[in-house]
Amino acid sequence: MMTTVVADIGETTTLLPGAVMWHAELCGGGILKVRIDRRDKSVNALSKSMLEELERLIAEIRRDTGVRGVMFLSGKPGSFIVGADVTEMKTMTGGAEAAELSKLGQRVFELLETLHVPTVALISGACLGGGLEFAMSCRYRIADDHAKTLLGLPEVKLGLIPGWGGTVRLPKLVGLIEALPMILSGRMLSGRQARSKGLVHDLVPVEALPFVGEDLLRAVIKLGTASTLFQRPKRPSIARLTESIPPLRNFAFRKAEGKVRHETKGNYPAPLAAIEVLRAGFRQPPSIGFAAESAAIGRLADAPVTRECLRLFFLQEDAKKPVELADIPTKPISNAAILGAGAMGAGIALLMAQKGIWTRLKDLNPEFLANGIATARKWVTSDVQRKKMTPLQASDTLDRLRPTTDFSGFKQIDLVIEAIVESLPIKQQVFRELAEATAPTTVLATNTSSLLVTEIADGVPHPERIVGLHFFNPPLQMPLVEVIRTDQTSPAALATAFALTQRLGKTAVIVKDCPGFLVNRLLAPYMNEAGWLLLEVSDPLEIDRAAVAFGLPMGPLELTDLVGLEVAQHVAANMHAAYGERMLPAPLWAALKELATNDPKAAKSLLIGKGSKKKLNPAVRRAIDKVRQSGVYSVPGGTPTREELTQRMIFPIINEAARCLAEGIVSKPEDIDLAMVFGTGFAPFRGGPMRYAESLGFAKIVEILEKLANGRPRLAPSDALKKF
Repeated sequence: MMTTVVADIGETTTLLPGAVMWHAELCGGGILKVRIDRRDKSVNALSKSMLEELERLIAEIRRDTGVRGVMFLSGKPGSFIVGADVTEMKTMTGGAEAAELSKLGQRVFELLETLHVPTVALISGACLGGGLEFAMSCRYRIADDHAKTLLGLPEVKLGLIPGWGGTVRLPKLVGLIEALPMILSGRMLSGRQARSKGLVHDLVPVEALPFVGEDLLRAVIKLGTASTLFQRPKRPSIARLTESIPPLRNFAFRKAEGKVRHETKGNYPAPLAAIEVLRAGFRQPPSIGFAAESAAIGRLADAPVTRECLRLFFLQEDAKKPVELADIPTKPISNAAILGAGAMGAGIALLMAQKGIWTRLKDLNPEFLANGIATARKWVTSDVQRKKMTPLQASDTLDRLRPTTDFSGFKQIDLVIEAIVESLPIKQQVFRELAEATAPTTVLATNTSSLLVTEIADGVPHPERIVGLHFFNPPLQMPLVEVIRTDQTSPAALATAFALTQRLGKTAVIVKDCPGFLVNRLLAPYMNEAGWLLLEVSDPLEIDRAAVAFGLPMGPLELTDLVGLEVAQHVAANMHAAYGERMLPAPLWAALKELATNDPKAAKSLLIGKGSKKKLNPAVRRAIDKVRQSGVYSVPGGTPTREELTQRMIFPIINEAARCLAEGIVSKPEDIDLAMVFGTGFAPFRGGPMRYAESLGFAKIVEILEKLANGRPRLAPSDALKKF
């Protein structure tokens, strides 16, 4: 069905009038321009109905002899096609339905791939999952150099694999050796990276993209090919050799499988399924790969791990629009300032500059300031070398980052984030200075991790504009930010701070001001219990092995060494002061502190060595023996089993989480799951601490804690937990 309309640019023919997503107009020279702009969504996402609409469009193209070339471009700025419409997964009845949707997408994209006329995908913005599978079905792909242009197949992060032909087409375009890590990790590529790997044919400036696509099609229509227009990257000979010789290819698959098993501990079936599908379909007729792909999708859709990964995805999406901030106007952030040019301050400043915010980085010490700017420059240079950004983007980013040693110009600043030394008197003094140096409407935020925001704001004029923005280290990589509200924080200041986290691409959780906030408060009993367990176990490394086997990225001993033993001891003391005997520090920490006073080098870490050679620091072993001999701690029972180790580390997290909910520190259990998964890496396949507790049964956890609390009152279940 076609409708002819007359526009200012001349006569055009509309194919598929009334389309929801695929808006096609046949222009001069037989070029069909398809604007991808889903009217019922803020982003372009591929649902079953949108695939069927594309299938109807392809049928119209096949019937229309006037179409000589097709160009696809997005009508949504900063977004090409973000992938499948995963909200449909909520209503699916099971794996069979998911497999059928996979087959539908495969069929439609194969129809697109085999069109009799040339097709080009003009990629600007996110081109992910099903969006990239769609683009790979086009004959040509051209991307622009916008910072938001990212290409990848992230399905594995949802517990799935590419289901619309991605496992078949990606290896053909970039080679198996490049396709394996892309699919198994869900890693995204910038436009430059995609061009260097051969995933796209060309990279052009943003403003040139529509014209380049039209020129390409006219050239192909005239010449019959575009092979002379592009210089395709040559793949390394070793990669081509590995893929062409079966024993070497099998070795590559086995190596990938071993890496996946090591990294996931067998907790995530999707990466292993992806390897099976890639192995089945590589250098085979596409139908074989497609069949393996859809069958795997059907199996994975029914897997509990997939359900938990999808739940976390939906929680993350819901968290972008907190109910308590609905309809609250926010202050636009054009100019910002960061106080403190250390690694944290420099990282936050660079992150803001990357997102287009003019940012002043202030430090009283010129040497620290120079080091902070140099660090930011080093990070940006690394991104350019890895083709994550263009030299022009790097230059623009650094131009937006301005060093300063004073408060000049701060009256024009919209928001300030303080990231200086963790000293309450110093922070209070700095905030009093900020109150004078900035406008009364400037939002003032602290990045403190161990002090109360309320105390920092004490005595500062207009305390309603003060919030906490607790970034996790390193801020460029860690996805979580805790947005801390005090009793005086205004809704407008809170909403503005939260909006900034969204602009920075972070997952944010609103937390009521309390010692440790949320994540550190929940981690405190976990890390402290490790100190008690060290006095009981015969093999100290079994503590970390139990935590990792449960699904944590690292055990409490390794985590303690990562944050620093001195910092961990300081946090333990603060938590004890704030929360009493349930946070009673293990006597080992005091023994280690005494040891460090006499021999600082000996007690620098709990563990020494790496990999299989990792072992307990002999100095720590001496401290353990000293505590045992002192008789200050009588070990109840025998050596803990693996199950008891896990219970004693994980259940206190759940116990403290229940208290946080009862105190209104966060508004709902899902906030705790989000914060712990994205702030600590807490076993995503288990859904987070509260989801895990729900699956296990709160009553069972209470019963086990009551038994464990015999001789260990710190482990007693809280009244809040008993009420679940």
